[in-house]
Amino acid sequence: MPFDLQLGRGQGVADVLGEALAACEAAGIAESRFKVETLLARAMGCRRLELALCRDRTINPAVRQTFHQNLRRLIGGEPLQYILGDVEFMGHVFNVDVRVLIPRPETEELVEAVLRCEEVRQSAKPRIVDVGTGSGCIAISLALTKAGAEIIATDTSAEALEVARANAKKLGVADRVRFINGDLLAGLEAESVDLVVSNPPYVQTGEWARLDREIRVFEPRAALDGGEDGLRVISRLVPEAVHALKSGGWLFIEIGENQAEPAQALMARAGFNPAQVLRDLSGRDRIARGRKP
Repeated sequence: MPFDLQLGRGQGVADVLGEALAACEAAGIAESRFKVETLLARAMGCRRLELALCRDRTINPAVRQTFHQNLRRLIGGEPLQYILGDVEFMGHVFNVDVRVLIPRPETEELVEAVLRCEEVRQSAKPRIVDVGTGSGCIAISLALTKAGAEIIATDTSAEALEVARANAKKLGVADRVRFINGDLLAGLEAESVDLVVSNPPYVQTGEWARLDREIRVFEPRAALDGGEDGLRVISRLVPEAVHALKSGGWLFIEIGENQAEPAQALMARAGFNPAQVLRDLSGRDRIARGRKP
């Protein structure tokens, strides 16, 4: 969508917001007002809700230039989180860019489900592995919440691990999360882990073309595309988890809303008992979990 290079002749907050909002709406950007206000607030160094208190304030040229550069990216379809360079997850701010998947609220529910697990709550030093860590949001959130836990985070992408390590350092847990560049649970000894958690690729390849453009164009496909049935990675992870988990250990996997039956069946065939599926806050099947006897 072409961008009006004459945009931005207004000097005040209200004028700049109005012009930007009109441009985004014309470009079909979803949640235009929220995104435009968020970008302007970030450029001005204030909170979004504070914009209402300074609608008549004149914006200096440097701030306006930064805002318009980011606005062009937004109108070009780039996700807001990549433009900002960060996203809030479990109450903490994580750096994100095109090397990693953008953390989403459903994955917060995955972390919360792990933290509710009785074995994790009762153990002073559980050994937990986050498979396909991406930005590190799961592993780091667990490290921040469960101080005594030993956390291992794996990913096949060395670039993603660069982001994850930076986030661990930023949030003060670099010495408590061990990052491994490898496939799934490769290299872990048998019966050495208390819990495995993963938000693996689970989008069916046939669904890829129907995803929002900002996902298809900007987010890493390897972190999303789970093959023809969406279970390509999950079907490998389940048996590897059986091998790595101690007796009584748990596996938690985020799944697509239509994958409850096959995911549960995979776990049951591998010997997990119980093998269950939990729903998210929207009532959709979202988390498959199983306990190794």
